[in-house]
Amino acid sequence: MAADLGIAAAEQVDPERLIVSDAHALVLLRRHGGHVPVKLFEKGGDVSFLITPERIRLGVVRERVRASPALAGRLKIVPAAALRGAVLQRTRPFLARNAVGRLFERLPQMSARVVAQAWQGIIVGFVMTAIPVGLVLMPLQMLAFLHAAATFFFFACVALRFAAVAAPRPRIERPKLGLPPPNAPLFSVLVALYKEAEVVPHLLAALDRLVWPRERLEIKLVCEADDAATLAAIRAHALPAHMEVVEVPPGQPRTKPKALAYALPMTGGEFVALYDAEDRPHPMQLVEAWQRFRSHGPDLAVVQAPLEISNRHAGMIARMFAFEYAGLFRGLLPWLSSRGLVLPLGGTSNHFRGLM
Repeated sequence: MAADLGIAAAEQVDPERLIVSDAHALVLLRRHGGHVPVKLFEKGGDVSFLITPERIRLGVVRERVRASPALAGRLKIVPAAALRGAVLQRTRPFLARNAVGRLFERLPQMSARVVAQAWQGIIVGFVMTAIPVGLVLMPLQMLAFLHAAATFFFFACVALRFAAVAAPRPRIERPKLGLPPPNAPLFSVLVALYKEAEVVPHLLAALDRLVWPRERLEIKLVCEADDAATLAAIRAHALPAHMEVVEVPPGQPRTKPKALAYALPMTGGEFVALYDAEDRPHPMQLVEAWQRFRSHGPDLAVVQAPLEISNRHAGMIARMFAFEYAGLFRGLLPWLSSRGLVLPLGGTSNHFRGLM
């Protein structure tokens, strides 16, 4: 293609010589983010404009090169994967800083960087001082008080569950799930993995069963860069075009939220789903989440899929575990949601309306 157009070509791109802003780099890292100018500072001092074969309209470029021969010396074709890799390497420090500190800079009241406010520290300090002092000076009275406080808290939790069970439940019509149209919105799926090499084959099989147009789906497997075993397990499989591995540079805090915050700017989906490595989502889950968003309008920001225990018949403990999850996701959480109360989200199977 380069020979046909009469322009230069390169197989590799030096990330240190790229001339691109962080904002433009994020656009390039998104699968459907469009095209922005990327300049390369050549060793001889010249500046080239990098283009990829996927973005070229041969007829248009050929006519422009013929009309302006000097343009041919400033264009260079590079493989899309090479350009993306160079842009990602160049942007890693920005993504790492963004994952750790962006929330605190924009919305400090929502960040966990400040562990406790002043008044919270005063209360905690008072309680931690009062309990040992009370146990020394009035041991029987203090033990009775602690027992009464713990009992009250326990029965308050029980009463909340009884209220959810006793409340009338309106009949909820399940939407009729059909195949999404070819022009369905872009859906981004983020999966956080850490030291979970053994579940990779089952995870990839489950993700492959998701019903959504593949050209409108992007799945990012988010791993720590030094988790060699998990990365090797993933690379042992031939990933389809809509799946990508995102390596999070080592650094504190080593948490799932930080890993997801690192990968999130690289997504361009109108909707974003979060899964854990051990999840086996229902194949139609993305379709149902999309239909919920459509039917409830723009005020609905997130939906959560109920979690079910797959080995509930393995024994008594597994059955009790499954019963607890069923009571939470089929009873308590819907009751809280129907009354507009605080609704705690789990760490997985959440579907968010994107900000793009």
